[in-house]
Amino acid sequence: MELLAKFFLTQGRINRRTWFTRIVVLGLPCIAFGMLANELAGDPGAALFALAFTWGALAVSTQRMHDIGRSGLSLLLLLIPVLGPLWVLLLVFRRGGEGKNRYGEDPLSRHDYLQVNIAK
Repeated sequence: MELLAKFFLTQGRINRRTWFTRIVVLGLPCIAFGMLANELAGDPGAALFALAFTWGALAVSTQRMHDIGRSGLSLLLLLIPVLGPLWVLLLVFRRGGEGKNRYGEDPLSRHDYLQVNIAK
C-alpha cells in the first residue's frame, strides 16, 4: 500500500531523477495493460488505464513542484496551449530548493553524513 501511495498521493517532495523514474515505471504498465484492456473491453477499458496514468503523473508531478517550492496548482499551466506545457517542463527539470520548505525535507539532503564525534 505504501508503494501505491508514492505514485498516487501528492504529499512530500521528490528530486528530478525520482520523478523521471516514477513516470517511466508508471507509464510502461499503463501502456501494456491499456493495450490489453483495449483488446478485451474496447475503449472504456483502455480509458481506465489512461485515467490511472494521468492521475499518477499529476500526483508525481505535484511532488516535483513541491521540491521547487511551488504548489501543485502550477500544473494548471498545462491547460495553456503550447507555452503552458513548455513552461511546466522547464519547472520540472529545474533544480530543487535547498533545505526544508513548507512541503517537507529536502530529498537530496544527507543528514549525519560522515559525521565524526571529536568529543572522545
